[in-house]
Amino acid sequence: MKFIISILIFGLGISGLVGGAIFPQYIKEIFLGMIAPLLVTIFSIIWIKKVYKVDPGKVTAIMTKSFFIKMVLFALYFLIILSFYAFEPIPFVISFTGFFILFYIIEAIFLQKLFQSGK
Repeated sequence: MKFIISILIFGLGISGLVGGAIFPQYIKEIFLGMIAPLLVTIFSIIWIKKVYKVDPGKVTAIMTKSFFIKMVLFALYFLIILSFYAFEPIPFVISFTGFFILFYIIEAIFLQKLFQSGK
């Protein structure tokens, strides 16, 4: 749970810092670019940890399914955001891409720690 709270604080902190201090004119775009990868990563970590506790052998299959579900969700998110909201798309796409990569790295670190700990 501490890890999830840390990710949440980290994501909100980075988006607040970049959006509030560096590019205040794009704060909405930066936040919307951060929130979907953050929520999906948190859900994924919780789901993978539950599966790992029950049957570690199923983690790879769950991660594969999870990847495809994430791609569909992100595609729908992009469609909705870019179709119905009036804002600058370039800062949104840059924010989304940066946070997507960042949270995937964090998820990979989580998986490494999970497999090393054996819990």
